[in-house]
Amino acid sequence: RSMLGVVQQVAKDFGEFEVGTLASFDQMFAGIRSSIKAAAQRAIIVAEQHLDNELAIRLLKALFLVKYVESFQATKRNLTVLVYDRFGLDLPALSRQVEEALNLLEVQTYVQRNGNVYEYLTNEEQEIEQEIKNLDIDASEIGSRLFKILTTDVVKSNKLRYAKTNRDFAFGLKLDDQAHGPQRELTIHFITPEYSHTPEDTRMHSAGKDELRVILEPDERVLSDLRLILKTEKYTKRKHTTALSPTEVQILSSKAQQNLEREKELTQRINKAVGASELVINASDVISGSKEALARVTDGFQDLVSRTYTQLVMLGGVSYSEEQVAGAADPENGLFDSAALSQLSIPGEEVLSLILRKSDLGDQVTFKTIVDHFQAKPYGWDLAAIEVIVASLVGSSKLTVTVDGNGLKRSEVANVLRNTQKHAKAVLAPQKFFDEQKVAAFREFSINFFDNADPPKDPLELAQWGAQKLKAKMDELKATVTGSKYLFTEQLSGPIGLLEQTVGRPDDWYLNDFALGGDLLEAKENIIDPIQSFLSGSQRDIYDKAILLLDTHSSNLSFLPAGSDEAVRSGLDDSNAFRGTRMTKLKLASEALKIMIEDAIADNRAKESALVEKRKTELVGRSDFTASTSTGQEKVILQVDQVLLRLSTENQIALLRQMADDFDGNIYPKLLDELAASKVVKGDATPPKQTISVKAVSVPDGLGVLETEQDVDAYLAALRKALVSVLDGGKRISL
Repeated sequence: RSMLGVVQQVAKDFGEFEVGTLASFDQMFAGIRSSIKAAAQRAIIVAEQHLDNELAIRLLKALFLVKYVESFQATKRNLTVLVYDRFGLDLPALSRQVEEALNLLEVQTYVQRNGNVYEYLTNEEQEIEQEIKNLDIDASEIGSRLFKILTTDVVKSNKLRYAKTNRDFAFGLKLDDQAHGPQRELTIHFITPEYSHTPEDTRMHSAGKDELRVILEPDERVLSDLRLILKTEKYTKRKHTTALSPTEVQILSSKAQQNLEREKELTQRINKAVGASELVINASDVISGSKEALARVTDGFQDLVSRTYTQLVMLGGVSYSEEQVAGAADPENGLFDSAALSQLSIPGEEVLSLILRKSDLGDQVTFKTIVDHFQAKPYGWDLAAIEVIVASLVGSSKLTVTVDGNGLKRSEVANVLRNTQKHAKAVLAPQKFFDEQKVAAFREFSINFFDNADPPKDPLELAQWGAQKLKAKMDELKATVTGSKYLFTEQLSGPIGLLEQTVGRPDDWYLNDFALGGDLLEAKENIIDPIQSFLSGSQRDIYDKAILLLDTHSSNLSFLPAGSDEAVRSGLDDSNAFRGTRMTKLKLASEALKIMIEDAIADNRAKESALVEKRKTELVGRSDFTASTSTGQEKVILQVDQVLLRLSTENQIALLRQMADDFDGNIYPKLLDELAASKVVKGDATPPKQTISVKAVSVPDGLGVLETEQDVDAYLAALRKALVSVLDGGKRISL
């Protein structure tokens, strides 16, 4: 180590190397050679004995002396400068001689090269370097590593953008005829200097192939350096599993670091080689002014896309997105103007033509069929563009889409086309053509019958929409008849029968054979609309109030003149009650009947209340009332007032009369007894007699009918006898 330090210091003293310095190195080495151990200079001794190249030996000595001089880069150029020891030498020839000498030293493992820099190998380093070179590696490893460098550091993606449509195209990769990774319709094929065919053969072999051949600039060291990188990696990994001396650890660490730098430098050279490569498509050269690797490959890729997908121009350079599918399927939403729709017509006709051809052959055409066909050459259309084109054909009523046998509406098409899992189930078929007059007639019927001014424009969608509406109307009318209390709703059975004839028909039937429009419109005008207007408007309220009036006052009607309710009942029983001004007449009749009922109720209430009021006056004027306690008086008056209160709220005439009769015949006598019982007693008192109403006294000997004066006298005698009998029984009678 002390001797190496001396060598390093001596070498540093030379400073900047100039012309003729190698001779000085020879002299310096000769001056210190006797002081260097034989082991340290063994490589030089062996070289002097076995190499028949004086320049190589001189260069080896120089590299020995500058091994530890960090400021000096032992490149071929710098070493050539050292060799230039006199003016007039042929520099290109000298440079070649130096390169040959360095290659010889490298092959014989006297030195190692790391990129462009050469380094003297010590005995230990030489042994390890030789072991590395003796390692075997598989040829596939070299291809895989080169492919990794090309894809990771050069191309960097499996897709490149085509500038004219701003769309990415996927491609497969090959290296010297070997496929790497998944293959695509387009291919980028890298050709290395070790390719087994000549450049001319390489061009010819590309004929008829959809690939861009990238013929790398010749660099014979690329693959040799790559082999060394792989061998060094393999060696260092293997050695790290064994016991190592400190020197070996240091050398291996240095080797690993040098290998990383070697790979970086190799990557740069490969990038440079790609940047200077020749581009070939179909046996023709492709011109690119770019020297940057990716840009150059991208330039060639533009030509490859243009030559492969000759029908890509049908898209007019427009790039479409999936967000536009719904707008294309429904052109009325305004997302596509007339110019944009016109641009879609050219590729649309191409798609429609294919569908027509396959349909004529009896083939079922799915959306997946269309995608597979038009993504391939000579089209190369992207999925979004195909989705928009097919949607535009649906929007222009040229194409239908069905899934599991169910036809899709325009509003449903976008979701199916954008769902790749449904592509194989979405069946495309040319839309049938229908008689425009019949289609227009059904559309006009739909507008008038459903009161909808905006039915679908597409014929089949119009048929589907109309079929759904007709069934819904039929179900609605049936529910009205079933759940209605109005007898006249039975008249809806006629329109229901017409609707039943239209429900469940194929879509084509509504556009070709629908002939019930006139009958249905007549039924709508004469029956459906009037009844539905009745049920949803104020006429129904009039009808319901008339029914409620009769139900509420059914018992009161017997107290009115005969026939008072005839006009109301006649209006309710009218089978055409929902028509014209019949409900206006019913309303007037109901109001008149209501007034009569209210007047009768008021008269009876006043009459019966007056009777009770009279009895109340009698009670208050009696001596029993005056003699009664205040509590007794209040209790009696309260009971009378309660009866008056009930009379003031009761609306049934029969009940009013019953309440008054009950008061007079039962309550009033009891009130008299209560007054008698609550008198203020002074001294001995006789118990009060029970009071009964004269109405409660029965006359058993009375005749059934009074016809003569004698009958009256007889009845009065019998009555007198009955009254006296009650009095004799210890009771008193209220009149």
